[in-house]
Amino acid sequence: MALLVENFFKKKLLNSKISVFLATTFAVLIIGLLGVLAINYNSLQKLLKESISFNLIINDSVQELETQQLIKSLILVDGVKSVNYISKVESAKKLINSIGEDFLDLLGENPLQNIIEVKYYADYIETLNIQSQIDKFLVYDQIYDVAYDQEIIFLLERNFKQLGFIFCTLAVFFFIIAFVLINSNIRLTIYSKRFSIKTMQLVGATKYFIQKPFMLTNLIITIFACLTGSILLMLALFLLTDVMPEISNFITWCQVAYILLISSTINILISFFSTWVCVRKYLNLKTDELYI
Repeated sequence: MALLVENFFKKKLLNSKISVFLATTFAVLIIGLLGVLAINYNSLQKLLKESISFNLIINDSVQELETQQLIKSLILVDGVKSVNYISKVESAKKLINSIGEDFLDLLGENPLQNIIEVKYYADYIETLNIQSQIDKFLVYDQIYDVAYDQEIIFLLERNFKQLGFIFCTLAVFFFIIAFVLINSNIRLTIYSKRFSIKTMQLVGATKYFIQKPFMLTNLIITIFACLTGSILLMLALFLLTDVMPEISNFITWCQVAYILLISSTINILISFFSTWVCVRKYLNLKTDELYI
């Protein structure tokens, strides 16, 4: 029976340590990621705005010389960042690579159209009247229609600026959750050792001697968890920059290291003070109070 009880508490203690490790890792990863997004919010907003493209669909009857003249005219328009001509042959190749099947053989012809992709600078997008600009494009005889990403425009019109506040709020929210989890599991770990703490105190051990192993153990767990969370965050950002190379222009590794340093320091301090407070609590209790 005694062996079963001992095994039960050992298992509970191990689970508590694992919970502290996972909670700290989660805190460093999520808070670090949200911190990077919050700090680079303006740059992310600029990137999103400048990714908005107006695809001008060209009439099939338009000759190449007319298309080149049209491109030259569009480049001179106020606020235009880039003008890129994409032929229907290029569009077909991209679509074939995307779907992995040659639809031209199936259809017998290329149903796609030549387009001119127009993008604006972020500052100009803020004051741009979308419908007015589309009407200006349609003035050109060579342009048949205009297609654009309505979802991104919708985001911009729906107070996109609130996202910066949301990132910060989520970071604080996850920090509170991490604090509660780490503190609760440390308290549970020390609670299971309360009789050992009191026994060492009764045989004359100093408070420092009793506190030291608990402080050291939780410190090691927290440091390893912070390192794990940091590695996972850097891996996540590396994969993100691989998918979206543009973000590497404003997210720097020095910036990430700074955020990770702050996040890790906070988690280490939480672990340190939670352990110190809990051990002191049981050192100040009377022996009969340990059973409560």
